[in-house]
Amino acid sequence: MAQVSALLSVGFRPFFMLAALIATLNPTIWIASYLGHTPLDLVTSSTFWHGHEMIFGFSGALLAGFLLTAAPGWTKSTPYQGRWLALLIALWSMERLSFVIPINRELTLILMNLFFPALAIMLYLTLQKFPKHKYVFIPIFLGIIAAKLFYTFGHIYQNSNYQLYGQQMAVGLIRFILLLMAGRQIPLFMRKKFNGIKISIPTWLNSLTLAPIIILAFLPSEITPKAALAGIYLCAIMMGVVRQAKWLPHRSIKTPIIAILHTGAAFIYLGLILELLALYYPQISLSKVPMHALMAGGLATLAIGIMTRISLGHTGSVVKADRLIILAYLAIILGALLRITTPIFLLELYIPSLYLSTLLWALGFLFFLLKFTRKFVTL
Repeated sequence: MAQVSALLSVGFRPFFMLAALIATLNPTIWIASYLGHTPLDLVTSSTFWHGHEMIFGFSGALLAGFLLTAAPGWTKSTPYQGRWLALLIALWSMERLSFVIPINRELTLILMNLFFPALAIMLYLTLQKFPKHKYVFIPIFLGIIAAKLFYTFGHIYQNSNYQLYGQQMAVGLIRFILLLMAGRQIPLFMRKKFNGIKISIPTWLNSLTLAPIIILAFLPSEITPKAALAGIYLCAIMMGVVRQAKWLPHRSIKTPIIAILHTGAAFIYLGLILELLALYYPQISLSKVPMHALMAGGLATLAIGIMTRISLGHTGSVVKADRLIILAYLAIILGALLRITTPIFLLELYIPSLYLSTLLWALGFLFFLLKFTRKFVTL
């Protein structure tokens, strides 16, 4: 009983475990199925399942773990615990199970869209008296809820336009959240770690960095003129690179627990560069290389950085990356780089690289579980 109460004492404990678990299992099962080793008996296509679970399952668990831990700190309130966390975990799990339960389309659609509305309500109740945070995160979550409805409805009812637009919205909003969080957390961590370091980011630069990112999330890419899209991408990339340079990333090279966050932001901008190039060189989009730069690179490296930092800090440990954590960082970075570069530069090695990149990426999150599972289930 003590272990259950420890696990459900604060949001990061169960949800960071679930994020690492799905990041370990989903790509491994997907690659085994994609390469013909393991048949999957799902109510949807395996490709949709893999994409959905990485976009919404993994990122949903990450956001729940982070925000259900951070929001009570912002508002000086008691975090959700016990039955409320158990309910949210159950809804997250039901979404995963919706892919294997043979029920009618309407119920499948409902089961696939329970978690984010529940999380949004819980966050609203925590943040309702704090407009500084409420007016940032609640609209983002409403956007993700809408994106997920488009994405799942489009697939279940075979409307590819809805599905593609839902995917664009979701991926764009995840990118926005990651860069918003990076812009708040990285300068803070740099100032705390390095005495005397001066990092001052003008408000206008933050605004110009994030504005094109949110535009890219909602602007229908299929009907927007290529030149206009390219201009927005260029603005996003240039402003983002300028902002990241002001974070002084070179100062963190010998501090892995901060350097991993800089690396994650860099992966996001690599993804934007690849998306821009893909407008004129469509072959770059083969094997969804730009998407994997964002998700396998940017999301995963920022996720493992945030997860390790919060997990160490909130379990009474020294906030420093030990050998196992550094191995996790390196495995995820190398796995992402392989997944991004091989289809572009060494296409003949694409299939072998899928085995290695998936193994490395999954190992990174397995290392996280090995490091923190005992800490999560004990007080």
